[in-house]
Amino acid sequence: MGLFFYLTIVIGFSLIYYGYVKKTEKDIKMKELELEAKKIELEMKKLEYRQDSSE
Repeated sequence: MGLFFYLTIVIGFSLIYYGYVKKTEKDIKMKELELEAKKIELEMKKLEYRQDSSE
C-alpha cells in the first residue's frame, strides 16, 4: 500500500502543478490580448486626431 499511496500523492501534485501552469499561461495570454486591444484603440485615436487636426 505504501507505493500506491506515494504514487497517488505524486500524481496529485503533478496535476495541481499542471493546472497552475496552464492557468498562468492563460492569464498571460489574456493580458497580451488586452494590451493589443489597447494598442489598436490608441492607433485609432491617433488617426482620428490627425484627421480632425487636418480639417
